Amino acid sequence: MKVIITENRAEQVILKYLDKYIEPDYSWGPELHDFYKEDIERYGSYDFVINDTLAYSYWLEDDYTGRLDVKPRVYNELDGLFGNMWEDLFVEWFEKNSGLKVDVYNRVIDNP
Repeated sequence: MKVIITENRAEQVILKYLDKYIEPDYSWGPELHDFYKEDIERYGSYDFVINDTLAYSYWLEDDYTGRLDVKPRVYNELDGLFGNMWEDLFVEWFEKNSGLKVDVYNRVIDNP
């Protein structure tokens, strides 16, 4: 049987997956936007962990460029499930939930 999934439906599935499995420990959302901004202004970066394992990091470059680095475990998981369909949605989802502007998206090849 051939199943056709619309692009809108696929996006909904990806976003639900992100919310359920890729949301960082200790939650996030509008109530934490100021916290993230202050921490990044103070330290230059913020690490987001899932199950106490580094999942993605946000860096503020010297020229105030916001860079999002996705670690291999998360990247490979999402790429294996959704191909490259998840990448733009991930950036939008991240910006919405963190309140941080992503100028550069980066796949990290090796774990730090």
